Amino acid sequence: MPKIDSLLGHRIVRALIHEYGDADQFKDASGRLSKWQALKAVTKVSPKASRVATFIVCWALAMRDEGVDELSITEYQRYWNENERQAYRVQNEFRDLFEEYETPNELGRQLVKQLNARLAKNDVGKLPLILQVQV
Repeated sequence: MPKIDSLLGHRIVRALIHEYGDADQFKDASGRLSKWQALKAVTKVSPKASRVATFIVCWALAMRDEGVDELSITEYQRYWNENERQAYRVQNEFRDLFEEYETPNELGRQLVKQLNARLAKNDVGKLPLILQVQV
């Protein structure tokens, strides 16, 4: 059965896996995870994970506002008046963490359902923390 996880939490785990592979390198001599090494690793990947989470939320917001089930990167860029290079850069980061997807359309559809149910204007900044995705 697929797991449900917060959007940002899931991105951090994916970024850790992308950056480091497995957790073996964080284990100390006793085989336990070294808290310091794990904290250092999470700190290193958090900016990328946050950018990707924000990208997915912005993608979903654009889908919802435009009333569509999917977008292209060009439509995303135009909707947010985003610099073309920046849009492609963050899409590449998304693809680093989600090799199985070309665009966040599938994840965006999951988020649109939640946005329609619970979006208040003052909650927009919290979306990467409160929205859940099926993984």
